[in-house]
Amino acid sequence: MTLTTSCTEDPVPKPRGYFRIDLPPDSTHTVPSHCPFTAEVPVYARLVEGKGIGPDDGRTCWTNMLFPDQRAAVHMTWRRVEGDLPELVRDAHEFKQKHQVLATRIKVEEVLRDSARVFGTIFAVDGNVASPMVFYLTDSVSNFLYGALYFDVRPNADSLAPVTERIRTDIRSFAHSLRWNDPAGVVQHVQ
Repeated sequence: MTLTTSCTEDPVPKPRGYFRIDLPPDSTHTVPSHCPFTAEVPVYARLVEGKGIGPDDGRTCWTNMLFPDQRAAVHMTWRRVEGDLPELVRDAHEFKQKHQVLATRIKVEEVLRDSARVFGTIFAVDGNVASPMVFYLTDSVSNFLYGALYFDVRPNADSLAPVTERIRTDIRSFAHSLRWNDPAGVVQHVQ
């Protein structure tokens, strides 16, 4: 004879879960870009030549920092400054402002590296936005670099949070290690 019993409580559904996200080790290496700069890039990412709009006239250069396993990319545009720095900075701020409708918060971080002539602003945009981080860097004379982080998935800030924070840290490291190259591709070291 077998006696079988069961719980009499009503079943409770489990909350919806998400896949576990394992992030790669935190490590970088110096990578020269085909655009006129060199910087530290995470070992799990790669810099590739980007495709831009307009002619390749030597005044504009596009590059992408790809994070294939995270389905993310930082699209970057380098421009030679030709007396239009205020317009370039204004355009970067206007792009950031387009995200303010959906943003829950925008954190601003200034980049001021006098010794390397790298100045700019990083915007960490929280919320279900298309680009959770945008930035611009310049030497205030001839170089201007604009970048924006995009994921190849529908924006969901909660589920992407660990990956977003990791890539934001990587972009900050990139910005704080960037060095401008002269036209011959030699890294400029300013004393």
